[in-house]
Amino acid sequence: MSDPIDLTESLRKQRVLLIDCVAAMKESGRKLANAEYHYKVSLRQEILRLHVEDGVAWTSCYTLAQGQEEVAKMRFTRDVHKSDYEVLQEKINACKLEIRLLEGEIKRDWQG
Repeated sequence: MSDPIDLTESLRKQRVLLIDCVAAMKESGRKLANAEYHYKVSLRQEILRLHVEDGVAWTSCYTLAQGQEEVAKMRFTRDVHKSDYEVLQEKINACKLEIRLLEGEIKRDWQG
């Protein structure tokens, strides 16, 4: 039989962690959206510049624009924020699972 006080404290800590992760996910989601916005605008501008100023065919502009250093940096930043967001999603799922397991263990202890 587990110590009910330890289980209850563990459950409380997991709930606090879950709340913190949800708040962090909100912030991370906003950073991801901002990075996505800046990447897409920069990519569009570079595609247009390549076609208008350099005379590159439309069919080649997208690929070339992605390789332009500033656009590539913005894509990298977007991808890092996306990874952070996905990690937070997984952490939230892990917290929820841990909470369910702790609640089950507490319930079993109470039932004897």
